[in-house]
Amino acid sequence: MAATEAYTLADTMDKTRQLIRYYISGLKAQDPYQPIEFGGLTFNSIYWLTAHLVWAEDNLIVRSSGGGSVAPQWIQHYHIGGDGTLHEGHGDYKALLDTMKEVHEKALTHLRSLTDDQLAAENTMGMAFGDGDKSVRMMVMHAIRHEGTHIGNYAYLCKMKGVKMV
Repeated sequence: MAATEAYTLADTMDKTRQLIRYYISGLKAQDPYQPIEFGGLTFNSIYWLTAHLVWAEDNLIVRSSGGGSVAPQWIQHYHIGGDGTLHEGHGDYKALLDTMKEVHEKALTHLRSLTDDQLAAENTMGMAFGDGDKSVRMMVMHAIRHEGTHIGNYAYLCKMKGVKMV
């Protein structure tokens, strides 16, 4: 079977997430709940950053294309522009990683089900990036580049903590 555009986008998102998980694995010995301080600056905790990626994948891929949320309700605390705090009663980091995996699998299944016409349709959030493109396709592409941006965050967190990854 020939790959559809949706399958290609899903495969690209999956490969990007694999790289995220690689850098997360380098931070296992760190306290995931503690904001990281370096050079007089404070960075979001590993937990917050990871939860934010779950929020983004759910919103940018699933909800923007008309699907119902596949993430737990509490993930909304980790929205863009959030204050960096952990939500009340947050679970342990291992449970968050399990949630990340579950949401990712559901988001990829949803993405692979989209037709070219659905990818070309206007996203349900009415969001546009740069050139005014409001398509579902652009939202998915933004999800992929958003992941890529945060790969850099995890890579720098590893460097800040003296963890050699490459």
